[in-house]
Amino acid sequence: MSAPTNRGTIATALTAVLQGIDGTGSYTHNLSGADQVEQLDLNGPPVSRVRPYVAFFLGARQDIRGGAGADLSQYGQTMSVDLLAVVSGGTSPSSAVQAAQDMEADLLLALHGSRTLGSAKVFDLAVNTEIVTGSEVDGRSRDAYVAVTIDLFWARI
Repeated sequence: MSAPTNRGTIATALTAVLQGIDGTGSYTHNLSGADQVEQLDLNGPPVSRVRPYVAFFLGARQDIRGGAGADLSQYGQTMSVDLLAVVSGGTSPSSAVQAAQDMEADLLLALHGSRTLGSAKVFDLAVNTEIVTGSEVDGRSRDAYVAVTIDLFWARI
């Protein structure tokens, strides 16, 4: 019997899927380098200056069962994952929006291409996204952000 799926195996699988965005083929951006994909805790915002960059947080987990007569030794579970992707958008608002749209497309392609997160016992996932742009801290260029919520349905066993 294989080891149970847990937060650690899901985080490892999600990191691998995101690092698979390598700028080749249908991908526009490259997240395969060092410090470009990171799991965070809630103690503070991402501080990486690397662009592009993706940070994620494994959120709430909830047990669910399949109704009356369900086998109580097997639980289904849901988990939400919050993800923030940051890309440099150049100096114009339109280039920032385009960079964010390209990152959103890369994320959707990678996540929908691995709906079970590979070896993790994830049955399916749903992805919701939103794009935001704004000035970088130094004011010389615009960063573009893709905020993502991923809902996972998985089994611990």
